[in-house]
Amino acid sequence: MSISKSCINIIRCTICMPFRMLNMWWKTNLANSINRINALSRSRKIILGLFVLLVFLYYIGPKLFGFGSKKSSPLVESVCLNSKLTPYRNGLDLLDNVLNYVPEMTTQKNYPMYVGNGYIAASFDSQNGLYIRLNRALSLPVPYYPIVGTNIERVSREEVDVLQLRQGIANRLQIFNARKGCVSVESQLYAHRSRPSLMIQELRLHNPTTADVYVDFDQVQASGWKDVQQTTASEKNYLGTMVTYTVSSGMVKIDNTEEDLYVGVTVASTLVKDKQEEIPSGKYSKQVIYTVVQYTKAGTLMDVKGMMGDLDTKCKQEMNSALQTDPETLKDQHTSLWEKLWLSGFSISYSRAANSLNGDKINSTIYYVLSNVPAPLHDPHTVREVELELKKTLHYPDKCYSGHTSLHSNTLWVDPVDEDSIARVVTTWIITLEKQGCQRMIAAGVDGVLQAMLLSIGSLRFGHEHLEMGLHPQDTHRDFNFHRINYGNNTHLNISVLVGEDNKANIYVSLDRNDKPYYACDAGCLDPPTQLSKERSKFPVKLTDPLTAILYITADKVHMEEYKHAIHVKEIVEAPAHEHHVIALHKHGHHFGGLPIIFWVSIAFLVIVFHLFLFKLIYNEYCQATERFTKSRYNL
Repeated sequence: MSISKSCINIIRCTICMPFRMLNMWWKTNLANSINRINALSRSRKIILGLFVLLVFLYYIGPKLFGFGSKKSSPLVESVCLNSKLTPYRNGLDLLDNVLNYVPEMTTQKNYPMYVGNGYIAASFDSQNGLYIRLNRALSLPVPYYPIVGTNIERVSREEVDVLQLRQGIANRLQIFNARKGCVSVESQLYAHRSRPSLMIQELRLHNPTTADVYVDFDQVQASGWKDVQQTTASEKNYLGTMVTYTVSSGMVKIDNTEEDLYVGVTVASTLVKDKQEEIPSGKYSKQVIYTVVQYTKAGTLMDVKGMMGDLDTKCKQEMNSALQTDPETLKDQHTSLWEKLWLSGFSISYSRAANSLNGDKINSTIYYVLSNVPAPLHDPHTVREVELELKKTLHYPDKCYSGHTSLHSNTLWVDPVDEDSIARVVTTWIITLEKQGCQRMIAAGVDGVLQAMLLSIGSLRFGHEHLEMGLHPQDTHRDFNFHRINYGNNTHLNISVLVGEDNKANIYVSLDRNDKPYYACDAGCLDPPTQLSKERSKFPVKLTDPLTAILYITADKVHMEEYKHAIHVKEIVEAPAHEHHVIALHKHGHHFGGLPIIFWVSIAFLVIVFHLFLFKLIYNEYCQATERFTKSRYNL
């Protein structure tokens, strides 16, 4: 009985001792701290108080008072600039628009303000001028600068660029802070999607102040172009006003070639009305700059000279056609075509993991690639027979795509910084698609390239009589959606992979529209084929041994019923749930779930400190007990 009581007392002391020691330590140190503070002089007390207040405001103030929680640029604080950015806010939130600050901010990703249509390309603040097609991309620079710059002397300026990916338009918003208000200059630049040789810059100026202002225009055109020949011509526009434009012709040498190759280029560009324009108080002003580009194929100097004879005539014809059309009509034609292209697309859930691939990079990369691809299906000069052949290729693709998902290929998702780096990324993409069996779709132009890129992202393969999704079940740990995948004449598929609350992924398939019945089955096709409709059909993600596709879609039901006998697998099971730390990494940026890392670090630190403290107390009690026992045993 006495032994059990002693054990109980030891346990009780072991449990209570840490709290007693902690209480004694707190009282002792608190009293010492108070005494030390009281011993300080008045000035030192004030300094200490200010220091504590500053620490409080730095760490707690933002949460309590709502300031300082997000570091912002002075540009965002501009009321005038904010009002100009309002129309683009929704697109920025949806990642359909991307934004650059001018000058560039090192803490933020910057996107080239680049526009192209597969035939010509340009960007704001270009160091090399226009770009024309060479091989697989718009990679040959022409020393001609079509973009008109604006400035107001002795006035501070704020500036921001917005690239509208779905509309194919680069915007530069400038705010000049005059003494009596903000003068705005909005510049829109686009390479017309259905008129390959045409590029348009639209300048809109607004002076809401009570004083007149003078805006200077900087139009460079040909600069550093050796042996360029320049003439001037005039033509009436759609309003009957006479418009003057220059025609510049010359040769551009292709560097890094074994033999001397050249391209003949002719550029026609309208001139600004005046080098300086007066904008009266409370008035708007608008100018539209047209640039038309024609060029030959690459060849020797003598061959190219023989091909340049009709370039001037073609330029003048295209310029006259553009001038006879309302600028708003031209813009509507351009934006409607870009928006039609983006009806097919891909979206993915946002990931907070380091170096992860998210929607902004995916959308901008697809945009840059499409800007380097021509659109023969939408070119009014394409003959009817060629158009029908291209549509046939687009609606009935063959053996595209045969590789693994392109989401894991870092070289395909590089952040470009200028036109040259964009050309390199585009070339890498086109080579990848060509070598993976998508040559025919690339030949269909921008529509086919977009479909091929979507197939590559989902590892979707067009084989004999069916479409299959070759993603590995491990790659289904994020939600993603494919919109309007072309399959057959007038048939579009929507495919989604969604991760449920149990961390298991499921596939959902629906038809956007179809001209005949379509069927689908999951890995192995052991279950009867499911007929697809506009309502989503659910399929579990399954894992097979050996690994096979996780989804099959076809219009031939008999083919699918027979195909299961051609899929020879040892085992088919439902794919296991994704590990929690993988899901947490993408959702929260770390492996610890929804709580911040500092919380778990603090908990771990407190647990370790408590156990060390407890160990020390038990050790001290044990040593003291041994000492007392030894003294009492040998005491005389």
